Amino acid sequence: MKRDEVSLAIDVFKSSTLPMARLADYLRPFAAMLGSEAHVHFERVADGSAECKAFVEPHAAPKVKERLNDVIAGNAPKVAMKGRSDIDALLLEDNAIGHVKLNGHNVIEFPGRMRAAQETIGPVKRASSIEGQVFLIGGKDDTMNVFFNDGQREMKCIVSVELARRLGPHLRGPRIRFVGQGLWYRIDGSWQMKEFTADDFAPLEDTPLNRTIQSIRKTLSGIDASEFLQTMQELREG
Repeated sequence: MKRDEVSLAIDVFKSSTLPMARLADYLRPFAAMLGSEAHVHFERVADGSAECKAFVEPHAAPKVKERLNDVIAGNAPKVAMKGRSDIDALLLEDNAIGHVKLNGHNVIEFPGRMRAAQETIGPVKRASSIEGQVFLIGGKDDTMNVFFNDGQREMKCIVSVELARRLGPHLRGPRIRFVGQGLWYRIDGSWQMKEFTADDFAPLEDTPLNRTIQSIRKTLSGIDASEFLQTMQELREG
């Protein structure tokens, strides 16, 4: 039975110039993008422009083809889409472009160095706040790193040693709101915070939603329009 062949081409390297460590950097996201890891096997780097060739076991070929189609459509699993993004980031670092072939036909193009340069403004330091559940505190210098989860992603902030000591009892506890200074960049029209230094924190009450709604209704009961904005500000600060 004929094997299906899938390959990743990198235009700036040849088989004789592609470092082994860099090859490994590319193969990891390539495997993640293809899926069916146990049934896709790296074979060789072809002569000429570096073309990393692999073959797919026949029974896994339909799943790999479906996975590639989903990547092209943009609705593949997150790990596959991240693999595609990571490959393009590596190509950009290497000032390269690339593509994926399936049985000799180009199916995915990676723009790499051809991507338009991002418009970046910053850094701008401004007062900010972030919140989440603390799961790790560590560091050896005059500042410490606090790692927390905001419910969607893991994040990090920088704190003083004294603040880290105060945070100790709150490890794996209710959510914490940190206040401090963020370093913000405007990238292609969107502001993104790249670093955050906390000056203080406050534990957030782990109150059930129904009790929170009842409290808000009670607070707002009988308030006229002229007092509404002031009351909402008091709620936010409280």
